[in-house]
Amino acid sequence: MKGLVMKYKLLATDLDGTLLNSKSEVSEHTRKTILAAIEQGMLFVPSTGRPLCGVERICEMFPGDFPVITYNGAAAMTSKTQRVLFSQDLKRGDAKEIYELGVERGVPIIIWEGETLHVSHICFEIELYQKITGATLHVLENFDALSVITKIIWLVQPEDGRQLTLALGERFAGRMNVHTSHPCLLEFVDVKASKGLALQAIGEAHGITADEIIAAGDGFNDVSMLKYAGLSVAMSNAPEDIRALCKHVTCSNDEDGVAKVIEEFVLGGRNG
Repeated sequence: MKGLVMKYKLLATDLDGTLLNSKSEVSEHTRKTILAAIEQGMLFVPSTGRPLCGVERICEMFPGDFPVITYNGAAAMTSKTQRVLFSQDLKRGDAKEIYELGVERGVPIIIWEGETLHVSHICFEIELYQKITGATLHVLENFDALSVITKIIWLVQPEDGRQLTLALGERFAGRMNVHTSHPCLLEFVDVKASKGLALQAIGEAHGITADEIIAAGDGFNDVSMLKYAGLSVAMSNAPEDIRALCKHVTCSNDEDGVAKVIEEFVLGGRNG
């Protein structure tokens, strides 16, 4: 029944740990549920720390040229035509400072220059990250030769991630957003780059208010998006802090949690 008037007109969903199950797949039930919601007029917005090349397989599952939030909100573009909807790169001085600090600490470093992947050196963890993104690795030889720097990632020990987030978040307050997208991935983007800000820009471009948006996530990189949306949804597999700040908790990513949210609040018409 296309054109049905719905309270919620946009669904923004994180990928890993949210839309994707533990096999990094979109289940057939979830795919069909999203298609049904799109048919009724819902705008589907994947939101991820990956580049666009890392989500092509997922974008191909759904029709239309819909918005995709990439690099944890440092950019947003359309899925098929790659038209830029929002972009906020790191300032050169901030990027160089965090890069040099990482070199000093001896952590493996990942730098995204647009859609180009640069790394400080090759190691197992970086090769695994490369496989997930599908990008070609370039070992960085000269930081100063880089043009725009979209995002920097440190590969850290899981037990160090939370402590480093707090310490570096305080150090770079007002300049950069610092968060983990995975226990081993400590990410740095500009302070004006976040999933929430990218989501706001997309909503405004489509005439959709925050109250008409559902956002689903499972990690600390999703917080800005969850806080912006009218209906914030945490997966049951999310950390307790994430579940506590959300208005609704759904099933886990292995139990079609995103599909259940759509069935209840979009197809079922519940008002929150």
